[in-house]
Amino acid sequence: MQKRNPPSPKSVSQDNRRLGIRIRELRKAKGMTMVEVAAAIGVSQPAISQWESGIAPPGRESLVELSKLWHIPVGTLMGDPEVKGSGRKGSGPSALPAGIMPSDVPVQGVAVGGAAGDFRFNGEVVDYVRRPPGIQHMRNVYALWISGDSMSPWNKDGDLIYVSPARPATPGDYVVVQMNDTADGEPGVAMVKQLVGRTPTQLKLGQYNPEKEFTVALSKVKAVHRVLTLRELLGT
Repeated sequence: MQKRNPPSPKSVSQDNRRLGIRIRELRKAKGMTMVEVAAAIGVSQPAISQWESGIAPPGRESLVELSKLWHIPVGTLMGDPEVKGSGRKGSGPSALPAGIMPSDVPVQGVAVGGAAGDFRFNGEVVDYVRRPPGIQHMRNVYALWISGDSMSPWNKDGDLIYVSPARPATPGDYVVVQMNDTADGEPGVAMVKQLVGRTPTQLKLGQYNPEKEFTVALSKVKAVHRVLTLRELLGT
């Protein structure tokens, strides 16, 4: 069998080469070897070598694992010109110029559920998105991709929302309602709905498509987190 020669420098794309350089610099800045990085994210050492040389870029899942390992936005790895900082001392959101939105808000992983737009948190961070100016100093904010069209036209399938566990929800607010975990320990169903009202024992929720209101027992609710408004996100 004829031995295949490694790709020549000309055959390696410039994008892959630049991505490889960023990965190598970040790894060295963190004081890690290729073997340590490979073990930490569950890939082989040759894979890390190929990424750094630009021969083959990491897949989306591997990029997310690297971002979590080094506590940096995926955009930093991808070379987003508006995301500065590589994990070195003095880098990160606090080192960004004024007016630049850091990509440090975690997008919680979800598994799509039924046609009513319900889903389950799986505990994974699947990406990081930009932090709007109105929530620059707000802690514990997270983002979600809307699943289903039950809240259309307020938000449609695939739209991004920002959520605060700390902001109290009042009737009229949009909320993420997470139900208690199942008996076998799996995350309970979660819903993005409008809070219509609250009693000592129940939540009254509403949706637009199809239009309806319904109640859930508070004893079955694990958490209620408020969806942030556009005014809050923009700081106006």
